[in-house]
Amino acid sequence: PDYCLGPHLRQMLSYGCTRLEIGVQSTYEDVARDTNRGHTVAAVADCFSLAKDAGFKVVAHMMPDLPNVGVERDMESFREFFENPAFRADGLKIYPTLVIRGTGLYELWKTGRYRNYPPELLVDIVARILSMVPPWTRVYRVQRDIPMPLVTSGVEKGNLRELALARMEDLGLKCRDVRTREAGIQVNMGFCEVTAMCL
Repeated sequence: PDYCLGPHLRQMLSYGCTRLEIGVQSTYEDVARDTNRGHTVAAVADCFSLAKDAGFKVVAHMMPDLPNVGVERDMESFREFFENPAFRADGLKIYPTLVIRGTGLYELWKTGRYRNYPPELLVDIVARILSMVPPWTRVYRVQRDIPMPLVTSGVEKGNLRELALARMEDLGLKCRDVRTREAGIQVNMGFCEVTAMCL
């Protein structure tokens, strides 16, 4: 968000940009501070407003499982993100926290001061998050594409979205994002009747 001010937006428009990706990570000020984001959540909201007013589609990056958050605060952060008009992005990338060697988080993990969610709990959390996504939002990605040998702790499988969607089906939950409702992905039987075929 610190590089998404008026001059930056005008320059990006001159390049023909139509979509911006903005690292939000969390809607909590204490988490932004503790993870050294270098900006406030209020700055993120201002950035969203400026970008939308300039005509950009806004894609946010959010991170469940950050240090000192916990399941309930994670869920509340996503609820706030989806319901608060200051956010309401057009798109979303969900990046569960990964521990990578050489980072400050790795040092916390190594000394036992940070632990990732167990894999099954993470699948449940992502399923619950996907069930909250409003119909105007597209979920572009669920998890980073980082080679697993580089990951010390975190997501253990490369198909987290697939696992979460299967869990949603088990729980009777629906994902309403743009992607899952597209033709070819979602078949809506009974609403389309072909009466003539032109060649």
